[in-house]
Amino acid sequence: MITVFTDFCNPISQDFYDKTIAKVQFHQLTCTCGHSGGLTIHGYYYRSIKSEESVIRLHICRVKCSYCGTTHALLLSSIVPYSQTSLFDQVRIISCYEDSGDFSAIMNQTPSIDENIIRSVIRRYFQHWMQRLLSAGISFDPAFFFIRRCFSFFKRQFMQIKITPNILFLRPT
Repeated sequence: MITVFTDFCNPISQDFYDKTIAKVQFHQLTCTCGHSGGLTIHGYYYRSIKSEESVIRLHICRVKCSYCGTTHALLLSSIVPYSQTSLFDQVRIISCYEDSGDFSAIMNQTPSIDENIIRSVIRRYFQHWMQRLLSAGISFDPAFFFIRRCFSFFKRQFMQIKITPNILFLRPT
């Protein structure tokens, strides 16, 4: 998969996803095989993400490498692969756990997040990510460096549990 960097301040929506992907110049994307310039749109699939208002159903673009034949989903950096809970919400849950342990504000602000999701996020954090972040000296702030360091050290998005190849694409400015 290929993760396109976006700021935390941008809410996840189909419109935002479409505008972000439309700005990506596919010839600049690199496949996990190392080739650039060989990715073309291959299809789309639906993916659900829990948001403040409700569950958002996103139409995610897939690209295919003409060199190796591998397909990749194009995800925003605010989306955690294989999770319906956004990166921002997972960071909020973990920060809240470490600060006070009171999740009522999160559950009130985002009704689609309940106690089961909170327990699941905290369990995955302790099992897979807490020691990694501590050993690499990575903190949650600022978001730009946090995301870049997770990709640099671990070759995947924070809270991505499956070890699937994932490349961070930083759009040129």
